[in-house]
Amino acid sequence: MFGPLTGWIAATAFLVISFVVGSIFYVWLYMQRVQNGYRLAKLYEQHEALLAIERKLRLEWCRFQDPNQLEDLGRNRFGLGPPRQDQKIVVR
Repeated sequence: MFGPLTGWIAATAFLVISFVVGSIFYVWLYMQRVQNGYRLAKLYEQHEALLAIERKLRLEWCRFQDPNQLEDLGRNRFGLGPPRQDQKIVVR
């Protein structure tokens, strides 16, 4: 009932199905690699932006640690002056 032709057809069908499944898997892996590349480039840009913000904040932090700069900022920008005698608290 089953001749030698049936065996060849089954083997050919198995090979074709294996090739199609393998090809689909290869294309899926390639798409994942491309998407990961885009994701990595976006994360790199965010990292560079955060580094720039960190540099600016460090510069501003150093600027605010100078007592003369703080005094000028308090006087000119916020209108502050030396404390009055009744505003002083002595801590022992």
